[in-house]
Amino acid sequence: MPIKIFNYTISKRLILLIMGDLLIVNGSIFLSAIIRLGLNYGWDYVRNHPLSFALTGLVFIITFFFTELYDTRKNFKSPGNIMTIAFASTSAFIITTFLFYISWSLRIGRGVFALNGILITLFIIGWRILYSYLLEQAIFKRSVLIIGAGWAGKTILHEIAKSSKSGLRVVGFIDDDQRKKGSLIDGIPVLGNRYTLNNVIHKHDIDLIIGAITHEKHADLIKALINCSWNGIEIVDMPAIYEQLTGKIPFKHINNMWMLHTVISKPKLYGRMVKPFIETFVALLLFILLIPAMVITAMLVKIDSKGRIFYTQERIGKDGKKFTIIKFRTMVENAESLTGAVYAADNDPRITKMGRFLRKWRLDEIPQLLNIIKGDMSLVGPRPERYVFIKEFEEKIPFYTQRLAVRPGLTGWAQIKYPYASSIEQTEEKLQYDLYYIKNMSFLLDVVVLLKTIKVVLFGRGK
Repeated sequence: MPIKIFNYTISKRLILLIMGDLLIVNGSIFLSAIIRLGLNYGWDYVRNHPLSFALTGLVFIITFFFTELYDTRKNFKSPGNIMTIAFASTSAFIITTFLFYISWSLRIGRGVFALNGILITLFIIGWRILYSYLLEQAIFKRSVLIIGAGWAGKTILHEIAKSSKSGLRVVGFIDDDQRKKGSLIDGIPVLGNRYTLNNVIHKHDIDLIIGAITHEKHADLIKALINCSWNGIEIVDMPAIYEQLTGKIPFKHINNMWMLHTVISKPKLYGRMVKPFIETFVALLLFILLIPAMVITAMLVKIDSKGRIFYTQERIGKDGKKFTIIKFRTMVENAESLTGAVYAADNDPRITKMGRFLRKWRLDEIPQLLNIIKGDMSLVGPRPERYVFIKEFEEKIPFYTQRLAVRPGLTGWAQIKYPYASSIEQTEEKLQYDLYYIKNMSFLLDVVVLLKTIKVVLFGRGK
């Protein structure tokens, strides 16, 4: 059962991961000092440098967090995740070295420091492999009962099946439709209706119930679920568990009241005051630092093809406010003169040679730092869209206008989680990620998005 701290739900698995890492980091500190200096001198050395070792542990834990090593759904036995742990440890080691040389008083011996980094890396890899192995054992699985064997119930069943590290095992469904009683939904049985709920719970030792009913719930069912909650069984709705498993909001399975409750309950201090101030400062700093790169890019754009260096276009921002976005031109001049407003396609002939390079490394977006400084955009948020497309999407996609509740971003959660959208179906998929970001907007989520964006840029995964 999850634990709530300051209204934020934290799973026991996440707590287990963090506690295990803290134990390993602190244990590695003592062990490295003892191996290097002996038992007595090593113990004294640690006692004489408490701040230095505390800083080392903190840097490692924070780095693990930002490299998504606290995603409890990951299989840490995979070679890719083992490489991520090694990369995160190396990064933490470099950051700590930099901090030590900024403040010389914090510096510790190179032998102890290097040995500590090696031990932490090896022990963390071993611990994460053990963690993934343990979660595969039946004793760690949570027995799940889904209320509702319709569209929403099937959807969450599929997501649980795809997420092998969720730790969830669906036992069956509860549904009042007599035609479904005793039938199988993708191999999972319908065990009864609302009147047999208590019997099913006791018989199958249920400890998590997922409500997957999109219509209004019967009063008897609500009473039964309240009773289950009082008896220690966790009750969650389908959108909440879907959000945890996928990092997106299932907009086709929510209603206006769900969205209203989300908006009302969300703290707004960060989004309204803190975020704009921080992002404007960061954008101004980046703009100054990138002036040489922008000058070179501007020259290459001009040499590559005839036309303007910059491309400007009207976009729709927060609350439907119009603004002019600025980018380096990546297409031939007047590219839409014959086609009108259309999406860029794969191998689009309108894109110039230099344009392909800029799009691949997302360098064409750099001038938008000016939009952030002006207050039209954010560093992180849903990407700004054109009016012609917004009108089309509003008619075809539920909750699309919710994207306009926040300032659009230079990058966003949808951009790092899903490739370029060039159809209604793909736009619907990206909207689910945008809604997730709007619902969960925070400083830490923004930092995660920015770090992942840097990774995308470094590996040239733009379009």
